[in-house]
Amino acid sequence: MNALISRPAIAALLLGLVTVLAAVCAVATLGVEGDVARALKGTSEEFRAHTRLEAEFGAPSKDEVFLVRADNFGDADSLQALEDLVVDLQLTEGVRAVLSLFTLPDPAGDGVSFLSRSDVGALPPAKRLERLLAVSPLSRYFLSQDHSAVLLTVLPDLSVPTETRLANIRDTTGFAAPGLTVKSVSLAALQREISIALIDDQLFVTPTATLFCVLLALVLFRSWRAAILCALPALAGVAWTLGAMVLLRIPFDPLMAIVPTILIVLGIADSVHVFHAVMRCAEEMDLRRAIVTGLSQTLPAVVLAAATTALAFLCLLLIGSPTVANLAIIGPIGLVLTTLAVVLLIPPATVLLFANRPSGFARPYEFGAVTGAAIRLLRLHRLVALAALLILAALFVAQTRTVMGYRLTDHIPRNGDFRANLQELQEVLPGSDQNFAIVNAADPAPGISDADKALIDRASAALYGAQSVFVQSDNPDAIDNALLARFQAQDGSAFALPVIGRLDVPWTETLAQAEAARADLARAGINDVSLTGYSLMASVELPLVVKELRYSFYIAVVMVTVLAAFMMKSARVAGLSLIPNLIPILGVEAWLALTGQPLTITGAIAFIIAFGIAVDDTIHLMNRMRVARKPGAPLDRAVIEDALHSTAAPVITTSIVLLSGFVVTSFSLLPSVSLFGQLTAAAMMLALIADLFLFPSLLLWGHKGARKP
Repeated sequence: MNALISRPAIAALLLGLVTVLAAVCAVATLGVEGDVARALKGTSEEFRAHTRLEAEFGAPSKDEVFLVRADNFGDADSLQALEDLVVDLQLTEGVRAVLSLFTLPDPAGDGVSFLSRSDVGALPPAKRLERLLAVSPLSRYFLSQDHSAVLLTVLPDLSVPTETRLANIRDTTGFAAPGLTVKSVSLAALQREISIALIDDQLFVTPTATLFCVLLALVLFRSWRAAILCALPALAGVAWTLGAMVLLRIPFDPLMAIVPTILIVLGIADSVHVFHAVMRCAEEMDLRRAIVTGLSQTLPAVVLAAATTALAFLCLLLIGSPTVANLAIIGPIGLVLTTLAVVLLIPPATVLLFANRPSGFARPYEFGAVTGAAIRLLRLHRLVALAALLILAALFVAQTRTVMGYRLTDHIPRNGDFRANLQELQEVLPGSDQNFAIVNAADPAPGISDADKALIDRASAALYGAQSVFVQSDNPDAIDNALLARFQAQDGSAFALPVIGRLDVPWTETLAQAEAARADLARAGINDVSLTGYSLMASVELPLVVKELRYSFYIAVVMVTVLAAFMMKSARVAGLSLIPNLIPILGVEAWLALTGQPLTITGAIAFIIAFGIAVDDTIHLMNRMRVARKPGAPLDRAVIEDALHSTAAPVITTSIVLLSGFVVTSFSLLPSVSLFGQLTAAAMMLALIADLFLFPSLLLWGHKGARKP
């Protein structure tokens, strides 16, 4: 500490170099991952079936799906342009096959493409398409009723490097005929857009949150020096954390997007508490002693506050999900590094910024009216305590109505091409979401036997209302049926028949569609079947993750309570501190339940982290009570009032900073990040009210040694 204060310029320079190096390293090498499915736990039947699907059926999740539009494909030129595009895609390096309306076989034929059948080929283009829609049950998934939209599924050649493959496909679709528009609507495209949105978010949300917090600190402290001082540790903490992610080879994913904002607001909040203490001490001693004294007074609370939030993160390790585990590791590392930045940066920065200020520190806002109201409320502490208990009980009852679910739309970037493309697709076609019914072959030997053909016919009739959807024939004129090859396992042991749906529907509708398909197959006598697919797997798995996150929340509550009891050396005080910390979380969750919104993985993580953060203000209040309370003396009204006088202003200031930082995330391109910020901000607001107006009365009412003045 003495070295940081006696040689502030050297200390600040070295810390600055470390920060810049970490930031440059992160920008240059940090990986970005947009696959939401990495958050899955991987214990369900659907997950195991999806693993088999990816391994044996050519990785359907990597398919590239395109919506192709024209004024009317019934026009000869437009239909020819579409056929040319399909041929060009089939010849593109990195493409294995293309599924389109040209690959749909004749249900009544023996493997010949319906559109190339001699009698159909002689018809005008519009009549050919009308006949296709009337005869082929699969055609409605490929062609809109008004002939203005067509769906193409490009099967990738995974032996070609991803970047090369995507570049080649983009080049081919980019040179489509002028009358055609080609738009990507695949899950693979969504994952790429999420990755781009993650980068754009960090270039906007994190700097904006930092700027907003600094401007608030400027207003509240009435000093630009104080505002800069409070921002420096937070920025350093984020840079060091991103550098740690590079060293640990942990990618930046949709869940990890919340970490920089959390570190920014907590780093600034901790700096505000330390700086408030330094200002108080500077009224009675010189600046260097004030820095040491102020930091020593607040450091226990700062460390413990970071520990409670870190514990909340660590509880996520219990989930068993790769992505959630990464968040559970990086969260605590980031909190440790940010706390370290507060301890290392504030002393030299304070000396450099304020040593030559003859007027000392500007007086910050003290929020005297709010503090006075909280103290006056102590006169009604019994009534207030009873009200707090009743509120807690009512919220416990309300949150029992919570439904745990999943929404893919939470992960579709706002204002991106994919959202607009998907909406356009849903208006004209059934959808681009493919789940699959994996039916084991009747004959396990390679190839398709007569028994296999009969099984496929029954399954096709059950799912699509017509037999012989997939036809394989020895006819020399038969097409090389990409449809059948696509949905046959590499070893011929099973068939994966597509169940087409929408990507923008609630998870309950995806589950209902899967159950309906299972029931249809069962009525056809096909019971040896597995239903799976990206969206179905997520609809089953993510609610399970949310359920386990709830258990992690309860574990976090217990662990934080034990920490509070250790700090205050009182289990009673720790138990009472739970009430104002649970009310904000249960209040927001009850609001979700009463408004019919599901608790998603984003919300569940938000509640765990928000609880860890909400405890921070309670800890600072308890820390001040610990300092003001004489050894062996009771926790009486005088001690509580002293804590409010000393701590209410920094608590309110930090809460405003926290609120502003999390509110800024509402402008995130990713709805999941925006939702996290909104839920956390709401919890922070309720936590501030509970800490100032409920917690003191609860302590005065419930503590054994409480006495009137």
